[in-house]
Amino acid sequence: MADIVNADPPEDFASAFGDALNDYILGRSMNQNDLVELLGMDKKAGKSRISTYCRDGRRVTPDAEFFWLACSKLPGFSFVYKGYRVSAATLNGKRAKTPKPRPAEQLTFEFEREFNLTDKQGTVAVKIKRPQGRIEVSVSLDAKVS
Repeated sequence: MADIVNADPPEDFASAFGDALNDYILGRSMNQNDLVELLGMDKKAGKSRISTYCRDGRRVTPDAEFFWLACSKLPGFSFVYKGYRVSAATLNGKRAKTPKPRPAEQLTFEFEREFNLTDKQGTVAVKIKRPQGRIEVSVSLDAKVS
C-alpha cells in the first residue's frame, strides 16, 4: 500500500527503484545471484537483468513483470518515489500464497454420436494427449469385415 512519508525522493523512478534494490541486497547480506534465486528467475538472464537495475550510472526503468516480482516476492521490499512509499501488501495483511502445483488429472471426453460400424462389430479408440500449449485428439475405428 502507498503512504506519504517525509523524505527527499529521487526524481527518477529507475534510480529510486535501483537504489532500493541495492539497499535490499546489501541490508540482507545477499548478492545478485541470491536475489535471482529468491525471485525464481533463470540464473544467467536473471543476473543480467538485475544488474541493469542495480548498476551505477544510467539505470533502466523496470518493466511491469520485474516490478511485480520485486514488490511481491521480496519480503519487506519497498522504496520511496516522489514522496510515496511503494510496496506490495494483501488486503488482509498476509503475504500472498504461492499456489502448489497440482497433479495431473484425468479429463473426461463426452461424445454423443453414433458410429455405424460394419455389422455392428469392431472397436472405437479415442486417445487424447496434452503436450504443453495444445491438445491432441486421435480417434481410431477398427471395423471387422466378414
